[in-house]
Amino acid sequence: MKGGKYKEETPGPQVKSLVDYAVEYLAGAIVSGRLNPGQQIKEEEIASRLGISRPPLREALKALEMEGLVVRRPRKGVFVSEIREKDVWEIYTLKMTLYGLATSLAVERVGPRELQRLERALARMEDCLARRPPDVARYQIYHEEFHGLIMEIAGNERLKRIALSLHKQVKRFSYRSLTHEPHLRRSCARHREILQAIAEGDSSRAERVSRQHVMEALDLLHQILSGQGEAPLETEAGQHRGSLQRAM
Repeated sequence: MKGGKYKEETPGPQVKSLVDYAVEYLAGAIVSGRLNPGQQIKEEEIASRLGISRPPLREALKALEMEGLVVRRPRKGVFVSEIREKDVWEIYTLKMTLYGLATSLAVERVGPRELQRLERALARMEDCLARRPPDVARYQIYHEEFHGLIMEIAGNERLKRIALSLHKQVKRFSYRSLTHEPHLRRSCARHREILQAIAEGDSSRAERVSRQHVMEALDLLHQILSGQGEAPLETEAGQHRGSLQRAM
């Protein structure tokens, strides 16, 4: 994915702290690919663009380093972290387990009000998909809202905390997969299936489709990273993925 000029509007520093302002700007640029993996983040240039001094920018970079979005190289500077297949494999297999479990738990606790909230989030996702071109950035926001609601309905606070800690690492990969329109359409259809299974009280189907949805994203990401298009992967992660699919 090629980087480009960061054009989206961001809230000014009068609204958020300078550190939060810088974190939001840089995280958005990294997630969307406007800052490429391996690209150096030049403090002077970013500080000038944002109209802030270097100290809050450095604090923002520390926060992004803790989230795994940037790496600091001694005597060289700060760089956008590379996307490794191992990272994709680890994050998405954990995500698959969390989403599947949360969806299964939510089936047992959901009520009419919660179903309405899920329907609203999904309707917004479908609206983003219907636009030309599809609005991937906003789709991702409502996608996160949909799964956040499922986590909330599931009622397991520990599961929810783990999912939130994983969220920012997943977001960069998720955006990358959703920029492929066939996957975006398949993703939206899977969410309609998930909601239908929840509404019908079918916990096993809801869990199965949730896991399948994550595995489809994982497959696409491995294809993107390997440059193999739609061809099956023969990486170590791909072999593990085959074992998982057989177990599903």
